Amino acid sequence: MLRATITEYAPRGILIDTNVLLLYLVGLFDETLIEKFKRTQSRGYTREDFAVVQRLVSGFARVITTPQILAELSNLSFQMEEPRLSQYVSCVVSAVRRFHEEYVGKDCILASPRLKLLPRIGFTDFSIIEAAMKHDYLVLTDDFKAAGYLRANRCAVINLNQIRGERWLAQ
Repeated sequence: MLRATITEYAPRGILIDTNVLLLYLVGLFDETLIEKFKRTQSRGYTREDFAVVQRLVSGFARVITTPQILAELSNLSFQMEEPRLSQYVSCVVSAVRRFHEEYVGKDCILASPRLKLLPRIGFTDFSIIEAAMKHDYLVLTDDFKAAGYLRANRCAVINLNQIRGERWLAQ
């Protein structure tokens, strides 16, 4: 079923939630930092998780992000110290240039019939739901709560925690 979902959504794109995107970008920069960088270490991420995400993402036509995800990514990234931070940011800029940004503005959020979710999930997850629903993107997250809200709103979602270690992705 997972393979079928990936195949179905591969031409459209994959929208990556903030923490998984951080894992992906830190791994692209330097895999050895995944288990040392405060934010990826605190989530229990490993090089194997990066390999899974990298392999998964490579099968999609494009990576989707939102301004809200990029803002959170920036805030989390600045927990890295210099001189690595500047090098890492250069890597991030290079990667993000290839991403497709889906703008979900405040007016869209405030006009949404799902506005009652905002206090429970915040602006970033709300923007993910709105973008995924509008364009029928597959969402990759490691947040069980966000995954639940996405599913409840009929969005396709893969939870990294559910596929960690799956042999076919790591090969």
